[in-house]
Amino acid sequence: MCKRDLKIGLLIGAFAFHTADSAAIVRAATTGAREAALSQAVVALSGSFSVFHNQAFLTETKSSSLGLFYCQPYLINGYCEGALSVVYPTKTAVFAIGVTQSAIATYKESEYGFAIAKELGEKLSAGVLFNCFTMNFPEVGRHKGSLMVDGGIRYRFSDRLALGVHLKNIVWSKIETFQYSLKFPFVMRTGTAYLLTDSILLTGEVDFEHDVGFGFRCGTELALTDIFRIRGGLSTKPFQHSFGFGYRLSFCQMDFAIVHHELLGYSPAISFSFNFSK
Repeated sequence: MCKRDLKIGLLIGAFAFHTADSAAIVRAATTGAREAALSQAVVALSGSFSVFHNQAFLTETKSSSLGLFYCQPYLINGYCEGALSVVYPTKTAVFAIGVTQSAIATYKESEYGFAIAKELGEKLSAGVLFNCFTMNFPEVGRHKGSLMVDGGIRYRFSDRLALGVHLKNIVWSKIETFQYSLKFPFVMRTGTAYLLTDSILLTGEVDFEHDVGFGFRCGTELALTDIFRIRGGLSTKPFQHSFGFGYRLSFCQMDFAIVHHELLGYSPAISFSFNFSK
């Protein structure tokens, strides 16, 4: 058996195990290359992709932005993940749209989300995401969908220290099919981001997923210059390590990451963020 066939077999096995009580595709790098390089320990970070991780941190966005993300999980041909984010701040609140899609062969999962974030005080803000999840069934030519609701809280102790709490699938959504009831997992994430020095950022978080238990993630970002950064991270359940770099201009940021799964191998990811100052 060739290496590619072995990866696909392991991947299908992981899908089959995971779909017993939750969503079908287990994301390889989720959303955002910076986020992937930090092993997703980003529940207390702001950015163009906060719409997917913690909507409350959208309130730290002061200009409109556009984010694009692409990943080829485990270097398997025909398997890809992509995302689009649009953030628009106003005087009263911050609005955002987030679209993601994961596809392998003829099977696809898509999410279409609308988020609102608002400051509740000088240090406190909250956000909510209304997300429509759809999955196709190519064998019958039909789609199934469900509405999910996520919410998050941001508390900034200082310019250097922030706390984030996020709840995914608050209403415990599910999709009913002829063969089984597909339940989406409830996930709670709590973490911090600490700017140790002007050039060193430390992130860490604990997540709890129903029927899986607790997991831990951590990441480090080092600013070598004003425009260039390197990153690394580690996560459990499953055990993965990641690394990457970012290049930032005044209006554009390019990030690259590689995530390594202990069984399935490497997943390269790239994202671009464009800021449109008012």
